[in-house]
Amino acid sequence: MLIELLRYKSKLPYDYYKEILLNYRKIMPQLNIQAIQDYAYDAPKSGRIMEMLRTEVL
Repeated sequence: MLIELLRYKSKLPYDYYKEILLNYRKIMPQLNIQAIQDYAYDAPKSGRIMEMLRTEVL
């Protein structure tokens, strides 16, 4: 779901996007970062998604 959130960032209202992103940041220690990165590499436009993942989430 995090990858989909990043992929469709421009289609969501900014406040809604930021609220969801902040909630992901709260649970980040519980998430499997390696699995998320693997999913990001398989997604379309993986370079852009990986950059967003590094700058906005981690």
